[in-house]
Amino acid sequence: MARDATVARETERQPKAQEIIDRLVELRPWLRERQADAERQRRIPHESVERLDAAGVFGLTSPKRFGGADFTTREQYDVFRALGSGCGASAWMVWAAQGGNLWSCAFDDAVVAPVYEAPWTGNRTFAVGGTSRRMAGTARRVEGGWMIRGAWPFSTGSVHASHGYLAVFCDESDDSALGMVLVPKESLVALDDWDAMGMAATGSQTMATDGELFVPDERFSTPERLAERVAELGGRGEGPPRGGLARSLVTGAGVALGMADHAMEVFLGAIGKRGIPYSPYTKQAGAPVTHLTVGRAHTRIRAAGAVADAAVAFLDRCEAEEKDPSAHETLQLHADVACIWDACAAAVETLFAASGASAIAKRQPLQLIARNCRAGSLHAAHGIDTWTENIGRALCGVEAESSAGVLEQRA
Repeated sequence: MARDATVARETERQPKAQEIIDRLVELRPWLRERQADAERQRRIPHESVERLDAAGVFGLTSPKRFGGADFTTREQYDVFRALGSGCGASAWMVWAAQGGNLWSCAFDDAVVAPVYEAPWTGNRTFAVGGTSRRMAGTARRVEGGWMIRGAWPFSTGSVHASHGYLAVFCDESDDSALGMVLVPKESLVALDDWDAMGMAATGSQTMATDGELFVPDERFSTPERLAERVAELGGRGEGPPRGGLARSLVTGAGVALGMADHAMEVFLGAIGKRGIPYSPYTKQAGAPVTHLTVGRAHTRIRAAGAVADAAVAFLDRCEAEEKDPSAHETLQLHADVACIWDACAAAVETLFAASGASAIAKRQPLQLIARNCRAGSLHAAHGIDTWTENIGRALCGVEAESSAGVLEQRA
């Protein structure tokens, strides 16, 4: 009863999606001014985290049964697009930190409730691992629990979190023997090794154990247990939305489109102030090549947005009809997201290439947007060549075993 009362109070305080978007629009100039500083720090500055928290953004990173945002796919996508237009790295970090929402279902509420109900500024958890042994740790059975060991690269959100969900392989010879452990971040070592050409501000450092770390049984779970709990919570109306990983990727496409929106705004804001050297155009705005550049970039962004809109609408229909996307529909959503990221990155790069040598200065925002958007497009889940080949193979009726990890398949 006490926990129900706490959740009710948290839900009452959770702002609506449009309220968060309005706050992000107000916050946008402030976030943009601090993007370069965030990149130098290789993490989202704490003051930015505080302001995003006050705007209600981190409701997206908590499960709804613990007071987190219960938004439709459309609402969540719109929030990410608004945030991506202010700071792409911040939007990516918040998007990635949602991974704990699903894995919270794999554990008893008595275990995870203290994690999500404790006072906290920012995302409470991060989740990482499972695609391969290189991206996960190992676990061996001991009395009362498990001894885990390993390093988990690309732990986006770990800088600001209190706990992490970490994938562990439980058998040296069986890649299907995989679990997930919930551990306090203070029991791990941050290697501070995140130094990338794009998305540098996300703080996606490697988290590791110092030797072996004991994890009690109640903080160890499996994909099978996750499936059982998702069904159980779904029956009570407390489970995660339908669509799993595909839904997460579709809403995250808003980050790419937000960065593309920002890039177009930056480019259009400059063409009336500069000319094109060694040409008859004293103002870039009057040059036909500029019109071609803007039209090409605009069309790519608009087309990417249309694909995203269709994917978002499809997932919201699935939720309304209480059905899950089929395997083929899920594959198509993956391919759609890859197309969106590639189109947005190409559009931003088109604008950047047409901006002249002055655009390479670190003080100019377009070079940072271009690097961040392309870095996001290179994520394995967004790879255009991989996912267009995958959907093409399916359309041709050629079957192939998936290389996705067990956790991703179950998600």
